[in-house]
Amino acid sequence: MILVFGATGNVGKEVVNGLVERGKQVRAFSRNPSRAVFDSEVEVHTGDLDDSRSIRAALEGVDAVFMLSAGPDALSYDLAVAEEVRRAGTARVVRMSSVAALPPVETSYGRAHAEADRAFADSGAACTMLRGATFMTNALQWRASIRSHDTVYGVYGTIARALVHPADVAAVAATALVTPGHEGRNYTVTGPEALTTDDAVQRIAKLLGRPLSYVEMPVEKAQQAMVGAGLSAEFTEGLLAVQSDPDPARGGIPLPTVESVTGLPPRTFDSWLKDHQEDYS
Repeated sequence: MILVFGATGNVGKEVVNGLVERGKQVRAFSRNPSRAVFDSEVEVHTGDLDDSRSIRAALEGVDAVFMLSAGPDALSYDLAVAEEVRRAGTARVVRMSSVAALPPVETSYGRAHAEADRAFADSGAACTMLRGATFMTNALQWRASIRSHDTVYGVYGTIARALVHPADVAAVAATALVTPGHEGRNYTVTGPEALTTDDAVQRIAKLLGRPLSYVEMPVEKAQQAMVGAGLSAEFTEGLLAVQSDPDPARGGIPLPTVESVTGLPPRTFDSWLKDHQEDYS
């Protein structure tokens, strides 16, 4: 049995589906079972990551875990699951970490991921850490401004990112969960090309057949908007610090990870856009 945390998110749901396609027994952990719409053979465990008893119950009979948590409380969730993995003696963990955890770790966001990585490494399970580049799905945040006035607003838009399809990250995770040879490995998972924000916006413009503009926002204004959306100041500072990092080793260089692990080439941003054209129309 393989337990998937974060099972209803962009990556987690693809991990679940990929494991089912491989004929594996899967248990999907979800706070909201109404969102956990999977094949009938998937066992849905309703639980909460701030409840250790719920985590403990979910781990019963489990051989391997895919761990993905997000948001301001992600570190506490990771530490709670790592402790229960240690208690249960779970054999295998694949964790969704971050390129921000690559040394030197210079942001609060990166330090949180690095601490979570250490907790799982110390749990006794054989671990694989996945550090994804910027997800292609982040471009869905631009839908409203593109529809309303053909403009995308952002910060640090001149830094190139090797945008990665969540399904490719999930494919690496599923492969690492079910095949030997990935234990103790740290994989940076990227797409096949590095794009700046303006590059990505112009790809969307070409698809839609009309001009679009990218406008760089003051960082302070971006942070105010994120705090206004309910995120803490500390959390937003960490996220913005990660976005400001120009080091290409942190998700800016296309790497062969997807193909070397899964045997298939990574999906392109253009192919992702074709699947999401209606989102921008």
